[in-house]
Amino acid sequence: MVFVFTFGKFFSDEIFKPIRRIIRNVKGINAHNLHQRLVVDKTNDDVEDLSKTFNDMLDRLEITFEMQNNFVSNASHEFKTPLTVISGEAELGLSLAGLPAAAKDSFLNIYKEAERLEHLTGSMLSLAQTGFDGKKEQWSEVRIDELILSVKEAADKIIPDNKVGINFDNLPEDECKLTVNGNVMLLKAAFTNIVLNSCKYSDNKPVRINILADNQYVIVEIVDEGIGIPDREIGQIFVPFFRASNTEKYKGYGIGLPLANNIIRMHQGKTDVRSRVGEGTRFITYLPYKYI
Repeated sequence: MVFVFTFGKFFSDEIFKPIRRIIRNVKGINAHNLHQRLVVDKTNDDVEDLSKTFNDMLDRLEITFEMQNNFVSNASHEFKTPLTVISGEAELGLSLAGLPAAAKDSFLNIYKEAERLEHLTGSMLSLAQTGFDGKKEQWSEVRIDELILSVKEAADKIIPDNKVGINFDNLPEDECKLTVNGNVMLLKAAFTNIVLNSCKYSDNKPVRINILADNQYVIVEIVDEGIGIPDREIGQIFVPFFRASNTEKYKGYGIGLPLANNIIRMHQGKTDVRSRVGEGTRFITYLPYKYI
């Protein structure tokens, strides 16, 4: 019985070893490394067919991702030139002396709408790049407490009378737990988007930023006292162009939060959102800290 059990276990391990290798390799493939392929052993059996099928599927996925990325990137770039011309012509029109009031209002509207459209196309381009571009160019060690201070400075420039406060009371004693591996510009853009959203949808009420850490992540909590998000819609806030049903009076495109979420995911992190309508929203981001 011992011999049969031992031989059976060894035999089953050898039989399923190629399947386990395929499972392990497939788990390591995501949107940022779709160029990777499974190694196909010439065994002339179902395992070889399974590997070829996975590789064919990855080929189709990679082509689809590249087509979508190229379309959004090219469209955004092509929009920039005419928008710059429109903005320049409108600005020139506004500078003309003796311009009638009606014409001045028209030029001003053209200028403002061109700026909004330019911001929208830029956001679309950023969203496309973070969604499909997995290159880790200019990544380095980033101190989260220093990053949040720069986010506060950026918010001060955009909304000078903001009420954003940073709580450093819960900082970990080990400075390593404040350091992550990432792109400082992308991370700054992500947290700035969340903070500005909190200011906007709370009508500039106090926004608190807490920094802490656990055994795996450095955690940044951004808490506001705003309008909140309806329960039935909270799962859609990271969908591009989605806007909650209670945000009609606020201008926006529904791109800031999806962009922030994509950036956090690029850094192997995650975002948790808790909200109550009329009370406020808590954004909790988790970024794996870098062991030194």
